[in-house]
Amino acid sequence: MRRAGLMNAALGAALLALGACAVPQGGPSATGVAANRAAADPQDSCGPQVVVFVNAGDLFGSPPRRSGPPSVAELEAELERENAALERLQIAFDALLYCRWTEVRVIRAETPPAALPARLQEAQGRMRRDLDQAERTRAAIAARAARIEQSVEAVAPGTRAAISARRAADAALPRGVASAGVPLRVRPEANAPVVGRLTAGAEVTLRPAAGGFAYADGGPALRGYAPGNAFTLQPATEAAPSGGPGRLRTLAATNIARRDAFAQSLELAGRPGAGGFEAAS
Repeated sequence: MRRAGLMNAALGAALLALGACAVPQGGPSATGVAANRAAADPQDSCGPQVVVFVNAGDLFGSPPRRSGPPSVAELEAELERENAALERLQIAFDALLYCRWTEVRVIRAETPPAALPARLQEAQGRMRRDLDQAERTRAAIAARAARIEQSVEAVAPGTRAAISARRAADAALPRGVASAGVPLRVRPEANAPVVGRLTAGAEVTLRPAAGGFAYADGGPALRGYAPGNAFTLQPATEAAPSGGPGRLRTLAATNIARRDAFAQSLELAGRPGAGGFEAAS
């Protein structure tokens, strides 16, 4: 437990440093809320990751910066800034989830059976608060994006339709990268026989399955079921829609892909059984 705590503390300190280098406008107030929450729960070993994640979502609580009808250049700058913020948010969310899953593994390994259900319930409550915060951030992202998309459509008519058509044509199973070595099982069950193993960094296509699992396909010898939260979802690669300001449309498409990736990560993390909080039967 001590070693896991030190590892989480080190990861949290590094992420805090990353977050401190890129605090959007409005950051101190939201960061203060996260810091207060972490201080209120001294048993939360993932407190630093909570602070970084909330800080990473600060941008989306503020309206787009403009004093009048935006130009193409202003919208490109806005989308670049938001895309960078979405990337930071995804990294922070992945780090927080990894900390939570590590916490559960340590609890299972070190807690006496009689005390295990209570400890897992406490950990699940902390995870639930994380997911509630992520859902609020997702809603803020959607609200802010609606305003930006309206402005993009005004200066580049047809952008929304072009991106929608491209996304429909490229619709495919989501892709993910294994965060660590991942055993592949014959059924979507934690104790099912292992039929293969993915190495860290392996890229696969993912199909949702029962109980928080996903069917991962990394090739003929690398197919099986694994927890969906063992993968980092990759934003879809969007080709620039034809016609109009190509750079603006490319940035808008990238923005949508990054928003989708965060929403998918949140959906996978929130599935029943995805966090491993259930006591063994």
